[in-house]
Amino acid sequence: MRKKKIDVVNIVLTLMFIVVAIAVIYPFYSSILISFMKEKELFANPIPIVVKEPTLAAYKKIFSDAKILNGYKNVFLLIIGVVPLHMIVNTSMAYALSRKRFLFSKLINNFVVFTMYFSGGLIPSYLLIRDLGLMDSLWAVILPMIASAYNMILIKSFFYTIPDSLEESAKLDGANDIVIFVKIFLPLAVPILATIFLFICVGTWNQWYQPMLYINNIEKWPLQLVLRDIISTTAQEVENADIGGLKEEFPQSVKMAAVTVTMAPIMLLYPFLQKYFMSGLTVGAVKG
Repeated sequence: MRKKKIDVVNIVLTLMFIVVAIAVIYPFYSSILISFMKEKELFANPIPIVVKEPTLAAYKKIFSDAKILNGYKNVFLLIIGVVPLHMIVNTSMAYALSRKRFLFSKLINNFVVFTMYFSGGLIPSYLLIRDLGLMDSLWAVILPMIASAYNMILIKSFFYTIPDSLEESAKLDGANDIVIFVKIFLPLAVPILATIFLFICVGTWNQWYQPMLYINNIEKWPLQLVLRDIISTTAQEVENADIGGLKEEFPQSVKMAAVTVTMAPIMLLYPFLQKYFMSGLTVGAVKG
């Protein structure tokens, strides 16, 4: 019986991947641990592996502010507003540009690509939102996120991989373009649609810059902007509460609790879409 040769290259690559995985995963793990730690325990063990005396003080401090519930409500309203409109606009445009040859279709496609490299800039965007009367409204964040040239190109590239014979057969059976799009193309495009769904959910969930520019009403701030405000105010409050002492709640634990609260929902969503993510991204990149 022949002995298998030990492949040194595979061993080295495996060790490298393990090191990279630890380097990627540990910061998330450490953030969660620190959010449950007391200050004295963190001082005794700056690189924690487990928490010996867990406490919820940092989470109580964050959720004691009523603004956090408004933040969750507003970010879910953003997702409900952005995701369906984004998927409808980008999938329908991708279908039209990938399957139909109409007047100026190539020009429109080139114009869409052009917007990936050049934009109007911050000041024209602000003036446009102001002149449309969208200031202090969630629509000021929703409308600019409806269309995405990058996501549309990914979907269009995926549609290129669907054989023309399916469309031709459906037309012979009397199906029109809407029926073909809804009943044939969209079901076949589930991998890329799940990928785009994840992209846009994460992007919407992490929105803070546009709300900071366009929304002055604290009641309409999404989660990220609320947490930014809570961290900046709470850290100072905690510092002044017990100067010189070791506390259950301290700035670092409050910050890490805020990070955990922010990333947990998206991290819970990702496993359900993971099987579609890589296949959708790679297949969508076959053609441009």
